[in-house]
Amino acid sequence: MRLPTFVLIILILAGLALRLFYLTSSHPFFDEYTTVLAARQILRFGWPLLPSGLFYEHGLLATYLAAPFTALFINQPLAEWQPAQWGLMLARWPSLLVSVATIPLIFAAARRLLAPAGPQLAGAVGLLAAGLFALSPEGMVWGGRARMYALATFLVLLTVLWAYRGALFPAPARYRWLALAALLAALLTQFGALMLVPPLVVAMLVVGYTSQRAAQPSPPAAFRLHPSSFRLHPFLARPWFLQPAVLGEGLALVAIIGLAVWVKRLGQPLGAPALAEADGDLFSELAGTITYQTAFYFSWPETEKFLARQFGVPHHLWLALLAVAGLLLALVVFARRQKSIALPLLPGGVFVWLVFGLLVVQMVSLLEPFRRNPRYMVMVLPLFYLLAAATVIFLLRQAGSLLGRRANLAAHPLAALALAAFFAAAGWRDVRVALATPEPAYEQAFARIAADWQPGDTLLTMNAPAAELYLGRLDGFTVQNDADQFLLNAGAAPIDRWVGAPWLGSAAQFNAALNASPRVWYVTDTIRQPVYFRGDWQAVVNTQLEPVWAGDNALLYRTAPNRMPLPASPAARLNANFDNAIRLLGVTLNKSQLATRHSPLAIVLFWQPQIPIHVDYTVFLHLRNAAGQTVAQRDSQPLDGAYPTSQWQSGETVIDPLTLPLPPDLPPGPYRLVAGLYRLDTGQRLPVANDTSGENAVDLGEVTLP
Repeated sequence: MRLPTFVLIILILAGLALRLFYLTSSHPFFDEYTTVLAARQILRFGWPLLPSGLFYEHGLLATYLAAPFTALFINQPLAEWQPAQWGLMLARWPSLLVSVATIPLIFAAARRLLAPAGPQLAGAVGLLAAGLFALSPEGMVWGGRARMYALATFLVLLTVLWAYRGALFPAPARYRWLALAALLAALLTQFGALMLVPPLVVAMLVVGYTSQRAAQPSPPAAFRLHPSSFRLHPFLARPWFLQPAVLGEGLALVAIIGLAVWVKRLGQPLGAPALAEADGDLFSELAGTITYQTAFYFSWPETEKFLARQFGVPHHLWLALLAVAGLLLALVVFARRQKSIALPLLPGGVFVWLVFGLLVVQMVSLLEPFRRNPRYMVMVLPLFYLLAAATVIFLLRQAGSLLGRRANLAAHPLAALALAAFFAAAGWRDVRVALATPEPAYEQAFARIAADWQPGDTLLTMNAPAAELYLGRLDGFTVQNDADQFLLNAGAAPIDRWVGAPWLGSAAQFNAALNASPRVWYVTDTIRQPVYFRGDWQAVVNTQLEPVWAGDNALLYRTAPNRMPLPASPAARLNANFDNAIRLLGVTLNKSQLATRHSPLAIVLFWQPQIPIHVDYTVFLHLRNAAGQTVAQRDSQPLDGAYPTSQWQSGETVIDPLTLPLPPDLPPGPYRLVAGLYRLDTGQRLPVANDTSGENAVDLGEVTLP
């Protein structure tokens, strides 16, 4: 066995071990439940039609790839399948196998892209790049999850490799057709691969033109004197992109993009209506499918944030710096026409630099900030590792030349293995962070619900696919902020995209669902709770539910047995107007507590902001006797500070439960409740419209103490 092959096998086994460890030891990623649910639906219907009626096109080919593995457990009883997690564990295997197959593909790509440097030097670059990918945190994580990114990474690299071979003189057309087929597969796996098209076209034109000029000697003087004979001489053949046959390839590219966009639109992105129900024409709908996530937007702070997240992490920082330094040195060597192989500037290096560099430019200038996520760069990480490996080997080769060792060790396979191990050790902290940061243990939470489920129980959660997989039901889909991306029928009766459960989008609706069922199970996690829910929601959770279990960021709640239910609407309506900014809709007093002498008064205020509020107001609540004297008082921010007024959303209803302690010597009789808002820093009260008391306060009504 040749030494490079032996080293490659070591890297493949190391990558396999790392991915297998992650696959078997980590909780499912939030979106994995969706992939498994869609794969289950493929087995039932032949296509990924979710219970909500949505055609789930996201990761289409990856979902079909996972479906046979899903078939191994789909007919098992839930009681047998769920505790062992066989469903999600088996559905991860396609990603693992494809991700491991990407390791030798990177090696082969380097051998093709850098062939002019010779097999030894190109092989060293390939081994180092393959090692960087095999031992990378991204390769481990996405190679161990039941999602589409491992397959998309493989297909993107295949597309780039075949596109390069189809552009490099003599530019065989069969490779361009293979690249088109791989591009279609990539687009049907991850629609974000559409970003690859413009950089790929530019790189193919540049390399096609320059490689043809470099391969063809200058025509004789006679041909320079007689231009009419140019077309007859083989030296003067036109580049492939100027030949008539390329028209068919261009039409095929347009058809591929159109098909991918049409499939994406079938999935109703961002709450769009079903394609058959859309108001616009087909072309407008397809164009909107692309433009909804693009924008001509550039911000240097946003760019810095993106670059820091992608290339500033420990396992990428030094690689990025070395890649840039190596490119600059290669430019110097090239400019001085030194007799040295400038690896980064070989045709394959230029091709990859153009594709990767232009793609990064697109990311920071043509995409919505939400889309500038390192997750969407995973597909092109092999290109980054190829560039980094080429420049590292080039720098080491130049250093060897300066030391008088032209036949230095930079191209030795064991040196490439040692370099891969060195960079992996330098970034091992990131691997440990990926392993030590658990995904929420939803599967364990749902197992506890299943073990204690009673007739009449209700299930509420944001993780609709997991609820459907583990319990076969969901009674309410819970999310407050940025809910549009998760909903269908947003204009009528919104339901979640996956299961079709009714949407509970406000704390008031959440509270009403709690009141409508004798016992409610609520599942959430510490990662999404602060992002998709506000303080008023959490206040309902804290006062109406009891924590049952928590594990690895997952949180399980159940209706508190001795809770005091919050009313869904005020018993007494007031509609008091505070400076046209906030309305006090009404108040509810728990009169059952009045039977117990000196127990605190339980009061619920219903607020409604009319405009965005930029000040955190304090609520005052006074109990006054017949003489107008304040005998009990409470001052606090709404919901005990959990949801200050500066965070209120215009038009929502904020349910604010308060308790007013009473003095032990308070005599029985009638009293009046008064409430208002003021600034804590100045003590200035918020004006009340049509106030006749002169103190900017609202009379909440009379209370008779026993």
